[in-house]
Amino acid sequence: MTIKEIAGKIPAEYRKEILETNMISRATASQADPSMAYLLQIWKTYVSPDEVIDMGCGLCKERILTNYRQLQDTLILLEKQSNMLNAI
Repeated sequence: MTIKEIAGKIPAEYRKEILETNMISRATASQADPSMAYLLQIWKTYVSPDEVIDMGCGLCKERILTNYRQLQDTLILLEKQSNMLNAI
């Protein structure tokens, strides 16, 4: 699966919210971080629903946060494309 395919699994409304609030940059792989909890929930629901993720696992959170950081440029590109289509 390509980065663009993975990013495309995140619904547009969540993608927009993640980018507008700069959630990926603000998140830390901490159990107490609400941004991380939100990103984890989106990952579990849309990107990898069959994967068992221990919400208390710091390494699991760090891996998913790293994945989001790698996806960020593609999420921005998809959002720009969506905005251009909506402008037509």
